Amino acid sequence: MPNSKLESFLVADIGSAQTKVGLVDLVGEEFRFIGAAACPTTINPPDTDVLTGLTHAIAQIQARTGRALLTEDQQVLTPERPIGGGVDAYVAVTSAPAPLRVAIVGLSREVSLQSAIRATQGTYAIVAATLALDEVAGRWMRPIASASSEPTTGAPATAQDPAVVAATALAQANPEVIVIVGGIDGGATTALYDLTNLVATLVAAREESARPTLIFAGNRDARPHINARIGQIAPLRVVDNVRPTLAQENIAPLRHELEALYAEKKIAWLPGMNALSSHLAAPPLATARAFENVVRFLARRYGLGVLGADIGSATTSVVMARGETYTRVVCADLGIGRNIVNAVTRDGVLAPLDWLPLDISADEARQDWFNHALRPLAIPTTREEVYLMHAAARAALATAARQGGIDPADCDLVLLTGGVFANSANPGALALLALDALQPRGIFTLAVDALGLAPAFGALAAISPAAAAQVLERDGLVTLGTVIAPLSRNRDGVVDLRVQVQPADGGALGYEVPHGSLELVPLATGQKATIQARVTSGVDLEGATRGTFKAQIEGGALGLVLDARGRPIALPDDAEKRRAKIQQWYWDIGGEVSYD
Repeated sequence: MPNSKLESFLVADIGSAQTKVGLVDLVGEEFRFIGAAACPTTINPPDTDVLTGLTHAIAQIQARTGRALLTEDQQVLTPERPIGGGVDAYVAVTSAPAPLRVAIVGLSREVSLQSAIRATQGTYAIVAATLALDEVAGRWMRPIASASSEPTTGAPATAQDPAVVAATALAQANPEVIVIVGGIDGGATTALYDLTNLVATLVAAREESARPTLIFAGNRDARPHINARIGQIAPLRVVDNVRPTLAQENIAPLRHELEALYAEKKIAWLPGMNALSSHLAAPPLATARAFENVVRFLARRYGLGVLGADIGSATTSVVMARGETYTRVVCADLGIGRNIVNAVTRDGVLAPLDWLPLDISADEARQDWFNHALRPLAIPTTREEVYLMHAAARAALATAARQGGIDPADCDLVLLTGGVFANSANPGALALLALDALQPRGIFTLAVDALGLAPAFGALAAISPAAAAQVLERDGLVTLGTVIAPLSRNRDGVVDLRVQVQPADGGALGYEVPHGSLELVPLATGQKATIQARVTSGVDLEGATRGTFKAQIEGGALGLVLDARGRPIALPDDAEKRRAKIQQWYWDIGGEVSYD
C-alpha cells in the first residue's frame, strides 16, 4: 500500500545473470536517483544465496555515496536514520528462476488451446507440450511440442492407443503444470469428462511428490465433475473459462493463476529469497509484471500508445499499452545471455546474420553465441562481437513481438530496457536495433532506460507511486529522438520525404530523404523545433493531412530520425550489397562500432 511518509528506497532487480540495485531518495521536493551498482546473481554454487550478490551491490553503492546502507552483520539498514543512513523501504523484482514447464490439453487445437497458449505466453512459462482431442475422430491428435522443445517422434497417433500417445507426450514434457481447457460455458461436457479421466489416470500413475499442479480453465458447468475426478489426485486450481463463448476470449484469469504459481513454485524457492522477503516492503514481483506496470503507467499518464521491450539474459518481454488496454508477451526461453542460442536459431541461424554489416560464416557466429551462452556476463571486446550481440538482440525482440501479435504501428513511444540498452555509449546502434526488429511506422519517440532499472521502479510504484514516477521521468528514461517512418511503395533513390525543421533557437533546415535511406537531423536533448514533413507520391504517413504532417517536437540523443526504408524493410538478395546497405544505415544513424 502506498505510504507518503517513505522518503528513501533501495530497488533491486535480480536477473538470471546479473543483480542490479539502485538508491532513490527525496532531494528537496523531488525523488531522485542517487546511485546504482551491479554484481553477478548468486543462485548457483558456490554462492547459492541471492543475498550475497545483493549485499555486494549495496556495499558498492555505500562506498560510492558514503551513505551507510548495511549494518555490521550485512543487513539492510531500515528505516532511514535521522543522520541520513539507511533507507525507509526495500523492493525487489526477479526473473532469475527457471520458467514453469506447462502442458496444455484440451478439446480444440484451434480454439481453446490457442487461447491457453496465449495466456501462457504472457508469463514466465514454456509450453512444453500441447494435446488436442479430435472431436470428429474421437481420438488424440498427434502432440505438437513447443518451439523450445524437441519435436515428438514416433508413429502417428492414429496408429496408437490414444492413452499411450498422451502418456508418452506428457512424460517427455515432464510438466510442472497441466492446464485443461475446452468447451464453452453451458456447452456439452462429455468429451471434456473423457479428457479429464485420461489426464487423471496419467497423473495418478506418477509419484505423489512428482505430480504436477492442475489448472482447469474450461466449461464452468464441468467444474463439479472435474473437481470430484482429479481434485483428490493432484493439486487443482479452477479459473474462469479461457473461451466462455466461441467469439469471446478471456485469458487474464489463467495468466494470473500461472503468475501466482511462478511466484509460489519458483520465486519463493530461490536460495535466500525467504530471508530477503522478510526485509522487503512488498512481496517480490516477477520482472515482466513490474515492467508492465511501468509501460501502463506511461500510457495512462501521457495518453500515449506505449510499446516497451525488455531484453534480458534469459527472457525477452514486450508490452503494448494504450489507455486501459494492454498486451504482454514473455518469451522465457529467449535472451542474449544464457538463452542467446535460442534467440538466434528460432528462425534459423542465417536470419540474424542477414542483418550484419560484416562477412562472417554461420559456424563462426554460432561459436561466438555458444561461448556467450556459457559466459553471459562477458562484455563484447571486438567490433565483430558487438555486431553479433546486436544481431541476437534484434532476433530476440523481433521474435517476441511477432509471437505476442504486437502491432508496433499503434505506438507513440517505444521504450527499451535490458542489459544491451543500459549504459550504452552508442545510441545510434541501439536505435537501429529497435527500428529493424520492431519496424514501427508513423511518428513516434524512441527512449531507453539508461539505468536498466525500469522494472524495479515498477515494483517501487506499489509503495510509492510518486517516487517511481518522478525517478522514471527525471532520471530513468533517456530520449533518443523523434522518428518519422512512412510506408512507401517507391524504389530506392526516389524521394519519399521532404522535411523542413525550424529550431526554436536557430535557422531553418531542409531535407530530402530518398527511399531506402536514413537521415539524422541534429536536435539536442530538450531543444524544441517545429517540423513539417511532406510525403511524395506512393508514400503514406499516419497522422499526415493531405500528405503533410506538422508538429512541435523536442530533440534527443540522436535528434530527429528520418527513416525512409519503408515497411517491411527490404534487404538486397545479394550478400555483398546487403552488407553494404546495412553498413550505410549504421553510418547514417551514427551507430558504427568504433573499435576492433
